[in-house]
Amino acid sequence: MSIELFYSDFMQEIYTEAEVGSKFNEPVFTEKICDYLVEQAVIENYTLCSYKKDSLGLKLDAWYQNEENGVLTLIVSHYKDTLDTFTTSIATQISKRALRFFERSLDSSFYQTMEESDLAYPLVRDICLRASSISSVKIIIITNGEISKSIKNLESITLQNYQISFDIWDIERIYRINSSKAGKEVIEINFMSEFGENLPCLKAFSQTDKYQSYLFVLPGSLLSQLYDKYTERLLEQNVRTFLQFKGKVNKGMRNTIVNEPNMFFAFNNGLTATAEEITTIEEHGRTVISKLKNLQIVNGGQTTASIYNTLKKEKADLSQVFIQVKLTIVPPESVEIIVPKISEFANTQNKVNAADFFSNSPFHWRFEELSRRIWAPSAEGRLQETHWFYERARGQYMTAKLKLTNAEQKKFENKNPKQQMLTKTDLAKFYNSWEKMPHIVSLGAQKNFGKFADLMTEKWDKDEKQFNELFFKETIAKAILFKNLDKKIMKQSWYGGYKANIVTYTISKFSHILDEKGKSLDLISIWKHQSLSEYLLETLLNIAAKVNDVIKTTPAHVTNIGEWCKKSECWESVIEIYVELHPSVESMLIDPNEVKQQHKEAATVQVIDNGIEAQKYVFEKTGKYWKKILDWNNSTYVLSHKEKQIIEVAAALPVKIPTEKQCLTLLKIEKKAIEEGFYMAIPECV
Repeated sequence: MSIELFYSDFMQEIYTEAEVGSKFNEPVFTEKICDYLVEQAVIENYTLCSYKKDSLGLKLDAWYQNEENGVLTLIVSHYKDTLDTFTTSIATQISKRALRFFERSLDSSFYQTMEESDLAYPLVRDICLRASSISSVKIIIITNGEISKSIKNLESITLQNYQISFDIWDIERIYRINSSKAGKEVIEINFMSEFGENLPCLKAFSQTDKYQSYLFVLPGSLLSQLYDKYTERLLEQNVRTFLQFKGKVNKGMRNTIVNEPNMFFAFNNGLTATAEEITTIEEHGRTVISKLKNLQIVNGGQTTASIYNTLKKEKADLSQVFIQVKLTIVPPESVEIIVPKISEFANTQNKVNAADFFSNSPFHWRFEELSRRIWAPSAEGRLQETHWFYERARGQYMTAKLKLTNAEQKKFENKNPKQQMLTKTDLAKFYNSWEKMPHIVSLGAQKNFGKFADLMTEKWDKDEKQFNELFFKETIAKAILFKNLDKKIMKQSWYGGYKANIVTYTISKFSHILDEKGKSLDLISIWKHQSLSEYLLETLLNIAAKVNDVIKTTPAHVTNIGEWCKKSECWESVIEIYVELHPSVESMLIDPNEVKQQHKEAATVQVIDNGIEAQKYVFEKTGKYWKKILDWNNSTYVLSHKEKQIIEVAAALPVKIPTEKQCLTLLKIEKKAIEEGFYMAIPECV
């Protein structure tokens, strides 16, 4: 796909979402790109503010402050209805608008003359009154233009003792990422040109090893610079997000950095990292790392963030802080097999639970399989049945298209519409909203996903059969509810910002109303129609208007509405709202016992599906694979006599055929073998 065609499709999505009036185009564009920045791990969350004062040369469209390290991100947009070139002069002009906004905010007279209802008011007030909590400022310029080749980068500056850095996200950058197989921006580190030094290392592999490993020592200042530049993108393969300074380990790291920096190397377990490619050179008789592609810290996220946060918040001297690093070079095609194992077996500093590995959980795989197999009924006015495409791993949608010809791509898009593509964080948002956790959803995509992971892991361990076709269809119905409401909020006369919070609180409130009535919504009816009835949407908008009033009526000590929405007290206030349901909506409600019976029947069907899938899996592996496990067991003696007998049947495929029950057991045997060390042989056998 050319950039012109990509731009056309991109803008059509904005026009469709905005629907009426060009004044909505830029806010929709801003929200779309901010969502993208969250997905790309550039920011963790954001708040829209749409502030513009041309006479004063001020503009700001969104913001986010990382409470852990104090970095304030200001997002300013440059939007046009045509594909223009984003020049150096425009970049300077736009960046100065956000810069002036920040500078004016440091003066108390700015917020004191603003209306408290202004979306930017909480930010301006916080910048002024909590200026000491800001460690540095990052200004991100977003534009639907194409950046001029003459723009290399915008140099960082210092303003009133604040370090200000700049970044630009244009349509070409987004196009480049979307067109890549990984579906994310490549991290390419040139240590000498970026940081002024290469990294001495020791090779820890032989020429016959499939994977290369290296050991080296990383200066704390260099690790901090890496994290400052690439932020959470360095931790995307990490099994957990940073836990802040709450546990003893993290407090200990902070105290060591501040009080005994020379002992950090001795006390800390170091980092475990991976990269796709490495470039080493010989320098003064030693091997040094000069370049790395897609560096990922898969274990040691707490160490990384602790060093960075202690530098930012306490201006700690990192000159005596050093960290040992074990680096393994893992090609992209092996990431899903190898990285989880590296994470699992690496020496951990805090207990890792099952939810930490949720991205590789059976739930994930099953939901993906269901999304590829189940056809959604054609919506009104259309003949084509479609899929709701679930991205178990980032970039799957684009990767699937890249393999096809132009004609095949069009056919693929007809069957898998872009607007019906769901990500992991989308799924978490839809599910947790319906489960009456809007304050958790409001915490941001990653924290909300963490809660979702805990819930799904617990439910899977209790009974995996509940994750079946019915569960998938009901989940998509919840997605339709969420998406339809989200699309209409900005068009309401009462709307004045905080759309994301309003939507999740509205869905949660509606679900709570049904619970109080002792009724359930007929979600399967929504699935069958792939749309909402006029009366149901009207009811949701009615609830949304009341939610809007409540979340903006904050307690006296709270001025930041976005922060208020993250608290359980806000949800308790919304629970108190009285809403009358339209009679037509009442008629869509069904007895919960009927739903329970549907779930029971669906679980029974899933048992059958599990057996069929197990048989398919066993056959696809071939007898040669199962023979490998059998041979491995002859030297390890891990399997029981009964397990060995079943493996012998599978090893004789296709002469002997395992039963459905035996195939289910074979999956457990394989898992047991892998846990005991057989996994290293998998790439050779599949």
